[in-house]
Amino acid sequence: MRKLLLASVAVFALSSAAQAANTSTTVQVGIVNGSSVSQQGPVNNSASLNQLGIVNSGTAAQGTTSIGLNNGSSMTQVGVQNSSSTAQVAFGSNASQVNQNSFGPPAAQSNSAGLFQFGFFGTNSSTVSQTAH
Repeated sequence: MRKLLLASVAVFALSSAAQAANTSTTVQVGIVNGSSVSQQGPVNNSASLNQLGIVNSGTAAQGTTSIGLNNGSSMTQVGVQNSSSTAQVAFGSNASQVNQNSFGPPAAQSNSAGLFQFGFFGTNSSTVSQTAH
């Protein structure tokens, strides 16, 4: 009986579906930087975006057309004008972090961040940090 039970457990472990993941890392250094990340499907989504320039724009859409399991995104922007937009829809949890650091002539500096999160059964967490000099 013990051998049959162990064999059943082994078959069950081999038949369970493996969870793949969408992972994206973007680094941009330039005068004008623009990036758009779309991660869809029943997996864990992870996006990281780093921009250094004068005008920076970044968007991340995770699970918005095909809901994912868990979503995580991180955006860091250093420039005169920074804008970011994040949309996350998950069966589990969403986590987002935005860091924007604006420099240059005070009248030209701007930081703008938009965030939407919807978690069916998990938690939503976000951190936005904006600095102008």
